[in-house]
Amino acid sequence: MKSVKLKLSIVLGALLSATTFTGVRALPPNVHVVPLAGITNDRDASVSYLKLMVSQRDAVRGIYVETRVPGKPADTSDSGEGISDGAFWLKDIESGDGVVLGKGQGVKAILLRGTIDSQAGKGNLTIKYLTNGLLMHYSQCKVGLKRSGANQWELVNAYDGKRITDIKVKTWWLGISTLQNVCPVPAANSPA
Repeated sequence: MKSVKLKLSIVLGALLSATTFTGVRALPPNVHVVPLAGITNDRDASVSYLKLMVSQRDAVRGIYVETRVPGKPADTSDSGEGISDGAFWLKDIESGDGVVLGKGQGVKAILLRGTIDSQAGKGNLTIKYLTNGLLMHYSQCKVGLKRSGANQWELVNAYDGKRITDIKVKTWWLGISTLQNVCPVPAANSPA
């Protein structure tokens, strides 16, 4: 049993540390980005930046994720060295399945779906994440999005109403235990 646990831990560690954001690589023309939050994890030193893609007429077009790995040169090729960018269109986020923000070894690890109403200046999103790679079990958390001024938007914790500027992906040996600052604090008996 100990060797099975060790093997699963190694496989999942490789999966989560190899998690990459997927999507259209380059920032589309005629849009600018509005920073929302930084994303870190407890597996490696990478930092991802979650940004809202907004048109010149202040209409939300989608989400843009830019990932940097400290100490590695910026490389916009498909090698994944140092930089990984992805644009996710609003129509895809609003589809039934949403979009895959992160995956590793062919497994969907982090997904996003929901609605964003540019005119009303708000959005309701759900982030679904892999909690158990062995059983392919997922959990999900809700997050709000609101316009906070001209050309300014912010993520809002759906459970306590606080602004979210940093998301910390907390893992355990079989998956992601929580998305800190987004999800409610896990119960005392759950993996953390």
